[in-house]
Amino acid sequence: MQELLRSKFRGTAIGVALGSSIGKAVCEVPAESVFDYYGKPIGGFIKSHPSSPYDFLKPEEVPAEVELFKLALESLIETKNFEPYHFVSKLVKWLEEKKFHRYLNPTLLNVLRAIKEGEPPEEVYYKTSSITAILHTVAMGMFHYDYPTLAGEGAKLMALILAKGKEVEEGAQIIGVATALFIEGEIDLSEKEQKIAFVKEVIDSCTELEEGQKHLNKVIQALEKELKPSDAIEFFGNGEYIWESLPLALFLSLRDMEYPQRAFLNAVNSYGKFGGATSAIGFLVGGWLGAYWGVEIYPPEWVEKVEYSKQLLELADKLLNTVTE
Repeated sequence: MQELLRSKFRGTAIGVALGSSIGKAVCEVPAESVFDYYGKPIGGFIKSHPSSPYDFLKPEEVPAEVELFKLALESLIETKNFEPYHFVSKLVKWLEEKKFHRYLNPTLLNVLRAIKEGEPPEEVYYKTSSITAILHTVAMGMFHYDYPTLAGEGAKLMALILAKGKEVEEGAQIIGVATALFIEGEIDLSEKEQKIAFVKEVIDSCTELEEGQKHLNKVIQALEKELKPSDAIEFFGNGEYIWESLPLALFLSLRDMEYPQRAFLNAVNSYGKFGGATSAIGFLVGGWLGAYWGVEIYPPEWVEKVEYSKQLLELADKLLNTVTE
């Protein structure tokens, strides 16, 4: 059991890095431009399209959201709990040490800079509805993998340190709960009915969902209709707005959970006519696939190549040891 959990923790940590790193190549790039440039959907590490906001990063390098996730893991391990001030201090130190930041959400960057300068938090927090503001809360789903409701509440608290908004509260809660449930693995996700049951379990394990429940119900509708990925992009939307990319990522994960490689490639290629948040969608789907199946679903050469690979694997092991002591 411990080795299975270790593989799942490792799979989650490596999966978010792989999905984000590979997906960044075509982030915000329209489908027509992707095919004009590459000739086909992307299938691994590749030079970013010139129109991607991440075109300055190497194929194996990760966007800033993965670095935030890594800091969240470190803070949970060091405190053996979630201590907001400790997490913020790590973020501020990271801000000071970095020479440049990899397209970090401007809202988060402004908040960190203000905290660093000692400005009152309530005067600098901004409402945001961007999925990039809550991706790092996957870490809380790992920390409370055996208690999904607590994972959701913890994820919400972790997100609200840096951003405000009802979308942030509910979206982070869904991420925490879903991550815990995927790691827990008590629901066999090989059949449509079981996938729908999983979404209902996410709803039941979250507290005070309003808008979020409507969008989770849309995931159920999409599963019932057995939508193709291209149709799902039209159905949900695929932009940075939390209520587009989050339900789309959950649907893509569940739709092909029995075929994880397919699900992963659908996620990193989830661009549409006007582009899409493929890095963020890849982050979530990559992490959730790894959470359910374990790190072995990813090619060893990918695991070895992605930036921060060694550190993420070590952090996954340390976090598991922390939560099972």
